[in-house]
Amino acid sequence: MTIISRESLQKSRWMLMLRASDNIYFAPAIPYKKLQGAMSYLPQGIHPDEILMLIDDTVFGSAKAGLCVTATGLFYKESFGDEVTYLFKNIHHVEAEIGVINHGIVLNRMETLTFTQLDKGIVRTLAEFLNEVCQSQASQLGQQIPNAKPFIHLYTYFMLGYRGEWHDKAREVMATIFDRDIFKATDKQYLIHFMQSNQRQDLYEIVDELKSISLELPLQIRMMCLDDAMGIIVLRHFPDTNWVLEFAPVCQALNVSEQMAESLINKYEQYFSYTVNTKQSKPKLTVEQQHACEILDIQPESLTEQSLQSAYRKKMAEFHPDKYQNLPESVRQLIESQAQQLNQARAILKRYLDNN
Repeated sequence: MTIISRESLQKSRWMLMLRASDNIYFAPAIPYKKLQGAMSYLPQGIHPDEILMLIDDTVFGSAKAGLCVTATGLFYKESFGDEVTYLFKNIHHVEAEIGVINHGIVLNRMETLTFTQLDKGIVRTLAEFLNEVCQSQASQLGQQIPNAKPFIHLYTYFMLGYRGEWHDKAREVMATIFDRDIFKATDKQYLIHFMQSNQRQDLYEIVDELKSISLELPLQIRMMCLDDAMGIIVLRHFPDTNWVLEFAPVCQALNVSEQMAESLINKYEQYFSYTVNTKQSKPKLTVEQQHACEILDIQPESLTEQSLQSAYRKKMAEFHPDKYQNLPESVRQLIESQAQQLNQARAILKRYLDNN
């Protein structure tokens, strides 16, 4: 499904600011040498004509690392890193991450794409632009929610509790949630009638209803609906032990991974007495493993394959050899030694994760 086109890109309110960067190029004015460099990391089947926007994140302008945006997704290559593809249909949120040296964008609050050649203002603009693309996608996907009744039942369950008694505040919140184009008029009408009488919902029946529609919904819509449910949980001040047990089967029914569920839940951690972890507890880290976490700036409690990969990439980007070619030999040796420490720390933590 086409999410953005050359025409819609030209009309974007962020276009002028993005064009101000010397490292960002737009079709049809992308230099051939830049396209040629980017093709080194693009998957087979992607034609140069499909590239709408190209970010060259190299020091010498080879464009063999950076980001390409097409009508359907993002194609990213970090220096010394692997090529990664992110389809727009699987992205529901984009935000900027501003560091001391390098800056980047974070997809779905998990995947970090680091840039060494973009200033923080451009990175913030890029994040705003891509987040706007994702939000416009949600509007385009509105027709793809054929049946929103399971979500009405789910929100009602968390909103009203076991008593199922409506009150004005609950009706107001529900009306606000469903006042969006992604919900059909028939479902909005159903909600009006539904709120006229008390409703005692059964969670297991709701889970079955969610399973029946989950395959029809893109990830972005599923995550948005879970985000709505979390907002209601926060509003209701649920005891932690209650909602955690009930939220997990809802995530499973909607085919949302543990990592993505944790990321969503931890976004609201300030409202709860503890940060939720849906996975089983792991063995305590050794002193060596804790030191490895310190080297990579990883909080031990948030150590996962994903956080390790993201932290390692971010750290290694600071040791890009192009930055230090003109420094004295002794300084370069010190930098290489620090980079080796990062490699060792990564190996230690990877072994820990592989064994647990």
